[in-house]
Amino acid sequence: MAETNQVVQSASTETGPLLTTHDSRLTTPVRAGLIGCGSLSLIGILPQLSEPDAKRRVELAAVCDVNEERARETASRFGVPHAYGDAQELIDREDIDLVLVITPIEYHHPIAMAALRAGKHVYVQKTMATTYAEAREMVETARERGLTLVAAPGQMLAPAMQAMKRLVDAGALGDVYWAWGNTGGWHHDEPTRRGEGALGAVDPSWYYRAAGGPLRDVTVYVLHSLTGILGPAQRVTAMSGIRAPMRHWRDKAIPVEVDDNSLLLLDFGGATFAMAGGQSSRTGPLMQWGAMGVYGSGGAIETLEIEPLSGHPTRLSVAAHDGAAERGGLRPLGDGTYGLTGWLPYVTETHAAIPEPHVYADILHAVDCIELGKPPLVSGEHGAHVVEIIEKGYLAARTGQTQTLESRF
Repeated sequence: MAETNQVVQSASTETGPLLTTHDSRLTTPVRAGLIGCGSLSLIGILPQLSEPDAKRRVELAAVCDVNEERARETASRFGVPHAYGDAQELIDREDIDLVLVITPIEYHHPIAMAALRAGKHVYVQKTMATTYAEAREMVETARERGLTLVAAPGQMLAPAMQAMKRLVDAGALGDVYWAWGNTGGWHHDEPTRRGEGALGAVDPSWYYRAAGGPLRDVTVYVLHSLTGILGPAQRVTAMSGIRAPMRHWRDKAIPVEVDDNSLLLLDFGGATFAMAGGQSSRTGPLMQWGAMGVYGSGGAIETLEIEPLSGHPTRLSVAAHDGAAERGGLRPLGDGTYGLTGWLPYVTETHAAIPEPHVYADILHAVDCIELGKPPLVSGEHGAHVVEIIEKGYLAARTGQTQTLESRF
């Protein structure tokens, strides 16, 4: 744990909330256990945490997977000293401070609750739970026990999202009328599914079960972004259904139990609306994965380029009052568009070249919050609000009735 509270700035207080990181030379690492050795962990999280600077902040003491052979091979590949096939055995270790929950979504709640009840801090992958009741229980338990709960995705750590929020909050777009976000292209053909053995043939079936689907797996990103920029939504309505009832992986036929084509309409109050989509269709240059737009009476913001490994915007079109984009933390690129003045906190050039740099930033944010004793920007409350949007979006689609949202963050 931390030996000092000295920090270094990673974002200017002139351009928004201060994001801080510890000077890693002055701390001992937080000891963590990772539960879930599937594609996300193998392709992104474990390579990120294997970098020397990451090891100075996070010491990975153990990994766990329901496939115990995969857990053992993962531990061997990444130099982790202990491997388990039972999550509770990992959670019960007295030397673990932080549990990283990287399992299929349906297991997030029971594993996170077991960790919180054992007095562990928790980082939980998106979507944090399948129901709002589950998410709220996680939030309340962490609060009652004084534990850090970081619920992915940390979209508001991204400089582009911070800049968009500052422009909206400053009134640079005038009165915001509407916004949109999209995450089409829901396909799972990662290298970990095309090989052989425990680490090369990871079955993707969970994506297509009732607790999976594009809304929980990928639309969650733009829902965090839209609500992070515009604030909590008040109502949701939707259209949703299954377009392709069967998927295939190798010679295995996988029945699709969850909607693979959804459109949500969000009401933020005051006649401000947003649309968010999650589909299994292909994307294109006008509707890239993770693309967004925000439109007001006096200006507009549109994302033009999305960095593929993080899914975050790197080039934007901004129509606003003169100088507003620069004051919001963007820099002119000379062609009428704007780029970023910084990148994700904690993400060096080395980490930026490894898949899932945004997940690494989320985990390091959790470490900072543990060491500093500060509430996370990537909060459980925000994650729970998005879970409620998704849950009630499905309900709205089934019933044809707009649903009121009770959660705020």
